Amino acid sequence: MNQGVNLLPWREERRQRQRRRAATTSAVLVLIAVGILSGVWWSQDRDLKYQQSRNQYLLNAIAQVEAQLKEIDDIEERKEALLTRMAIIRQLQSERVTLVRGMTELATTIPEGIFFSSLQRSPEGVSLTGMAQSSSRISALMEQLTNTPSFDQPELNVINVGDTQEFELWVSSVRPETDGSATGGQQ
Repeated sequence: MNQGVNLLPWREERRQRQRRRAATTSAVLVLIAVGILSGVWWSQDRDLKYQQSRNQYLLNAIAQVEAQLKEIDDIEERKEALLTRMAIIRQLQSERVTLVRGMTELATTIPEGIFFSSLQRSPEGVSLTGMAQSSSRISALMEQLTNTPSFDQPELNVINVGDTQEFELWVSSVRPETDGSATGGQQ
């Protein structure tokens, strides 16, 4: 019998080495897996933060553009209000010339013996109320008003006969032609 050879401890040592190698390999594999997972998590977290920063940049840019659009809308509203005021001023300027011309023509065309008690002006024309010494003088007034550049189509609405003739006369205004002559501008 062979007494010098004992194979059991050798096998036991080999099993321990294999267990250590398996444990080391397992530990290394776990460390590699943890490292890979950490790398993937870190990369995704970095990408997520980058995307969030891009989204925030876009939100800030959108807020700036919306503020600029609101400012543009306010400017356009002020522009429209200013253009409306300018149009009103132009209209008033042209009406002022027309009104002065019309009143001058009215004063120069009144025949002797006619007196006005009231005058009411509207954009469409002038309503005259007054007294005349005779109806022929009212007819002469209507004819002379027809021949003026500022008035057209006189209409006699009411006439009361007595010692003096009371009348109400409507005369439509003629719109001035906008050929530049009203402004007096020469080039």
